[in-house]
Amino acid sequence: MMDPNAVAQRLSLLGVAGYAFFFFLRPNPEGLALALGLALGGAALAYRERPFPVPFFLGLFLLLLAFQLWRGEPLAFLLGGGLGLGLPYLAWRLRKPAR
Repeated sequence: MMDPNAVAQRLSLLGVAGYAFFFFLRPNPEGLALALGLALGGAALAYRERPFPVPFFLGLFLLLLAFQLWRGEPLAFLLGGGLGLGLPYLAWRLRKPAR
């Protein structure tokens, strides 16, 4: 299984690449929201022995979530954030030895 930090970094980079794609090549607000959620969701937690929040990225995620709820695409943003938070956490859970 992959290292959870590596999964989180790759998802964040995928989110940045997706943002550039949906901003420059195929303008799409849902795609932008999904890419932002993916990038910030992947960066919101760091993984050592236990996952811990990174306050800057978690705060930025919550700020953009509020903005998306007010005027945007909240479902796409939450889907991206869920993938960005969930996939590295799943990798951490699967890597952790059974007790």
